[in-house]
Amino acid sequence: AYNLFLEEGQKAADYLKTIGADYAAIPWMAAEDHKGCDHYDNVIADITKVGRLLKDNGIQLLYHNHDFEFEKVDGEYKLDLLYKAISPELLSTQLDTCWVNVGGENPADFVRKDNGRIEIVHLKDFAGTKGGNMYALIGNDESKKKEASGTFEFRPVGSGLQNFPAILEACKEVNAKWVVVEQDQPSMGKTPLECAKTSIEYLKSIF
Repeated sequence: AYNLFLEEGQKAADYLKTIGADYAAIPWMAAEDHKGCDHYDNVIADITKVGRLLKDNGIQLLYHNHDFEFEKVDGEYKLDLLYKAISPELLSTQLDTCWVNVGGENPADFVRKDNGRIEIVHLKDFAGTKGGNMYALIGNDESKKKEASGTFEFRPVGSGLQNFPAILEACKEVNAKWVVVEQDQPSMGKTPLECAKTSIEYLKSIF
């Protein structure tokens, strides 16, 4: 997901500056590229290179987690090991609270744990349990996308299992700069815009 910056370098950074971007996120890094793989040192070197390029151009690189980063290597989460390997200056956090929960952690507690690195927090709700259709719902398994139903679904904020008052309080405590509603797929018989309206109305009700 960051190969564009390795291939195009300053040209890609100049494009982000032209459109006024303050951030660029790594939206997906496959489980097989994390700690434990043979090429991990190369992965860290590449991300560090991209983070430095963007930092030199006034843009902050972020990492967007899913649930598999909460697998452990030598007793530590792959996500924590990634952050240990690269300084907060060059890699900050775009924390997805849905995947934190699915990964087995309390999202509010995990927000507090990452104090000093968090820039953006994704407020994402869900229902159901961890299952085989999750990645189909975010478009990373086209072969299963049409079959995805029932076991897991993304929900409008406030319509699922997440404790958003606690998450938002934690975000304030660590001075997160942005919270962003994210819902990969519509659900509950609603259109995408209806889901967005439901999320907005819920957030207004708790602020």
